Amino acid sequence: MNYLQPYLGGTIPTIIMTDPFGNRYVFDLVTPSPITSLGYLTAGICLTGCPNTGSTPPDSTGIWLFNGVPSTDNINDWTFYWYDSISSPKLITGLSYSSPNAYIDFSTPSSPGDIVYNLVYFTQSITNTLSSPVSVYTIVLVGAVYGSRSTSPVYLPITFYVFSPPIVLSPGVTMTVTVTLGYPYGIVVGPAQ
Repeated sequence: MNYLQPYLGGTIPTIIMTDPFGNRYVFDLVTPSPITSLGYLTAGICLTGCPNTGSTPPDSTGIWLFNGVPSTDNINDWTFYWYDSISSPKLITGLSYSSPNAYIDFSTPSSPGDIVYNLVYFTQSITNTLSSPVSVYTIVLVGAVYGSRSTSPVYLPITFYVFSPPIVLSPGVTMTVTVTLGYPYGIVVGPAQ
C-alpha cells in the first residue's frame, strides 16, 4: 500500500503513515520496546465498526467527500493525481452519512491459471442536508489504524477518485458510493476434488 512509507533516516525501524490532510504519524515496527507515542501498529486497517470513531468525517471511517483535488506530480512527461493530502477546509461537512457496509467475497475463476482475487466491497450513502448544492471533486475511502499506546484512531486514505467535472449533490439528494477493492489471493490449479 502506497501510504506505508518507511522511515529510512534512523537506526530504529519505524513507519510513517499520512492521514487525509497530510499529517504524519510514526509507528514502531520491530523493536525491543516501543519508542514512539503511538507504539506498535496493532492490526490491519479497520473499515467498519472501528473503536473510538464517530459517524461523520473527519472523525469516522468510510467515504469522505472533498470540494478539491489531491496533489499532482509529473513523471515521464505525464501529470497525475497522487494522494499526499487535501487541505482540511476542502472536506465537505454537514452532510448525513449512513452506516458504512463492507463485505468480502472472492472472484470466480473459469480455468486453471486464473488468478483468484479477494474482493472487498464497501458501500455508504451520503445525503446533502445543507440548503445549497455541493460540488464533489474527490471521493476518498478512509480506514483507521491503531497504535499499541493509543486508543485513538489514525485515519488513512485507502483509495481515491477524482471527478472532472465535479459531481453536484443537490439539497435533499442521496448519493450511494460503492468501492470494490481486489487483492490477488491465489492461482487456480484445477477443479476442487
